[in-house]
Amino acid sequence: MNLSDIETRNIAIWGLGEEGMASYHFLRSHFPDKMIFLINRDRPGKLPEDDHISFIPEDRLKENTGHIDLVIKSPGISLYHPLVTLLRQHDIRVTSATNIWFALPRRGRVIAVTGSNGKSTTCALLHHILKAMGLASEIGGNMGTPLLSLAGGGDYYIVELSSYQTADLIIAPDIALLLNLFPEHIQWHQSHDQYFTDKANLIRTGAKTVILNHGDPLTREKIGHIPENTLWFNAPSAIHCTDRHILSGDDILGNLKDITLPGNHNRENICAALTVCRELGLDLKSCFRLAASFEGLPHRLENLGITGGRIYINDSISTTPEATIAALKSFEGQEITLIMGGQDRQQDYGHFTQYIHNHPNLKIIVAYETGPKILAALNKIDPPVPVIQADDLKNAVAIAQKITPDGGIIMLSPAAPSYDAFRNFEQRGDSFKSLRQKRP
Repeated sequence: MNLSDIETRNIAIWGLGEEGMASYHFLRSHFPDKMIFLINRDRPGKLPEDDHISFIPEDRLKENTGHIDLVIKSPGISLYHPLVTLLRQHDIRVTSATNIWFALPRRGRVIAVTGSNGKSTTCALLHHILKAMGLASEIGGNMGTPLLSLAGGGDYYIVELSSYQTADLIIAPDIALLLNLFPEHIQWHQSHDQYFTDKANLIRTGAKTVILNHGDPLTREKIGHIPENTLWFNAPSAIHCTDRHILSGDDILGNLKDITLPGNHNRENICAALTVCRELGLDLKSCFRLAASFEGLPHRLENLGITGGRIYINDSISTTPEATIAALKSFEGQEITLIMGGQDRQQDYGHFTQYIHNHPNLKIIVAYETGPKILAALNKIDPPVPVIQADDLKNAVAIAQKITPDGGIIMLSPAAPSYDAFRNFEQRGDSFKSLRQKRP
């Protein structure tokens, strides 16, 4: 859908979060006097003065379908929402800001990254490498800058896509990278199988190059047909890591001890990023040196230093049990007090309880919606793992400061989203940073 198509449509924007607002500003920049309908639960309060907007309450959408023929849906609204079905029954096209951006003309190559874990780190790592190599790189998408807010003009666009954004993606990127798969976002997708289908839609769009993780069993099991233009990482003949090195086949690219990012999962992220670099024709050993210097992103295994004799690790980005397992594996053998809990999104904690079954150095504090669910799962373990129910994050940090020995780690890795108590995972992480300074 190009701009001339959009110009002739009666457009509504559904949802006014960051991406919805980016859609509004994009449309207004191209069509200053065009009427734009805004679908939202409540009347938005953050829009500028504009005589060419009309508000449609979400619960009044059915009786207003005659006014619109194109809806730009925000990612947080499920593709399987009953109102999406209603719109389509009235021959109203439902699209996304992601699809609009992909349809825009540009000279640069698009590298799209998805996966159940590691998307943001891998995108930032790629951006770090390309910028350091002197290439014009822009980064945006699911985290950070919405795609329709990117400046444009880059040689490369590093695009992070969530399953909400890949589900109805139509136009292919130049390179499609799928890092891994495990069950997530069941409420949005309605089933595990639908989540896997929607996530893997990225590699079905006809990308010139597809990159997959050979070491991830669910990827091989769930994506079905493997495109002929597929490159693998995490395989002996491809870019992979041993217990000492990262290699391309038999060629050593660098030593693991030189890598700043902690955790085996981040080594896989580096292998994925280097596979993209190889496809771009870049010198792999130079790229490894740049990757090794990358320090990571805030709220992702972020080492906050020592306060009161304890090491604080902010891993607020971990919104799934699998991500929290990866965080714990990064500090195996150390005394850890783990703070968990957040919004209940039908997470399955079975793998988590299996992992910590014989973890002698772990204490767990749970809170928020998933707190009782985690507590019930942990109480079934024999021998039991020490677990305490806290009222909130403030209370959890205070408890952790009392029970964690000197030299131990206090880690926030919630294994759940933040929306039951915080605006986003960044606010949750910032609260943790602030609370670490307060001694009981």
